[in-house]
Amino acid sequence: MRLKHPLLLVGLIMLTVSVIAQDIKSVRKLYDKKEWQKSKEAVDQLLANPAEQNNWEAWYYKGLIYGQIAKMPELKGSVPDIWMVSFDAYKKAMELDEKQSVNFMTLRGFPIFDNYLELQKEGNELFNAQSYKEAVGKYKQTDQVGRLIFKNGWALSEVDTILYYFAGAAAMQANMNDDAVNYFKKIADAGISGEGYDVCYRFLTFHYDKKDNADLSAKYAALGRKFYPNDTYYDKLELDKERNTNGASTQLFIKYETVINKEQDNYDLRYSYAAELFNWLYTEQTSADQKAGLFDKIILNLNKCIAIDPKNPEAFVLAGKTYYNEAAMIQESGKGLKATVPEEKKKKDELKVQMDKRMNEALSPLEKALEIFEKMTPEEFKAEKRLKNEYKTTLYLLSEAHKFLGNAEKEKAYTKKYDALNQ
Repeated sequence: MRLKHPLLLVGLIMLTVSVIAQDIKSVRKLYDKKEWQKSKEAVDQLLANPAEQNNWEAWYYKGLIYGQIAKMPELKGSVPDIWMVSFDAYKKAMELDEKQSVNFMTLRGFPIFDNYLELQKEGNELFNAQSYKEAVGKYKQTDQVGRLIFKNGWALSEVDTILYYFAGAAAMQANMNDDAVNYFKKIADAGISGEGYDVCYRFLTFHYDKKDNADLSAKYAALGRKFYPNDTYYDKLELDKERNTNGASTQLFIKYETVINKEQDNYDLRYSYAAELFNWLYTEQTSADQKAGLFDKIILNLNKCIAIDPKNPEAFVLAGKTYYNEAAMIQESGKGLKATVPEEKKKKDELKVQMDKRMNEALSPLEKALEIFEKMTPEEFKAEKRLKNEYKTTLYLLSEAHKFLGNAEKEKAYTKKYDALNQ
């Protein structure tokens, strides 16, 4: 058969040969000329040839070239997850010829560090943008690169401290607890401490406590206490466990005292302690000696609260309730005493003096609480609904206290305010 277009046929054959004739030399030349896009096309073409799939140098140059493309904002987006594509190419080169790949990596100043640093940077940007789940994914990729760097002894350590901290923190924020535990355990098990790392020991203690794994919870609590002796977190956790398990008791109060001794200016802690003591004093059967001591502790802690935050009405209200209840208890203890019996009348008169003293002491903190409540905006009451109930309680107690003391006009004024608030 005679060919009609021999020149065209030859041209097609030559074109085909030029397409598959890319070799590693041409890739090197384009890379050395910093023609990144052309070198990318060349190495992609080279590796598209099945015969070149085991060419370690081609894979090495792919990692190198893609790393350069990744540094160019106008080209980076052309390849999804480009830093990992570059890393996977380096890894493939090392699988095919580790010795040669390591030599090339060394001679070029370990370009794989760019992959590590840029992936971590992307993870940090996601973390700062509060895209925590995505940040965890990026930190995991960073760790893959880091483990290869560490394995070859080029840098880093067995525990990549900063990376694992932020990976754990991102996982914690994303409610990816298994990942958070994994990263924080690496830090805690290595005994790493210092500013910020206390969260690792706290999280692990809390996590295993919730999982009812007492041994592991105790292990990380012990490490936390060792490295952060002034951290009251572990004491507070024990305090909560005591309260949830046994309720109010002398043991609970001992734990409160332990924590407060370490954290003198914690308003919430002191207020909670005073509230626990208040409930114990006025709802439980306690001896007279215990009652006297409890009353003093309540007032002591509430006065400390007031000194810490004089604009918070809670401590003022509870102090008023405490004095008011004391007056009521004294009144209760005098029931049955007869004014016609001289000795009993004397006792009754003594109790009246004590009642009046306690009721008068109730007025000052209640009036201060009322002053604070009356300056609050409707928005503040909406934000904290319980405050309105405390406001009502304050007016009620002021009305009742003045009624007890025989101050009819003030009783009437506070009753009017109370009724208006209930409308």
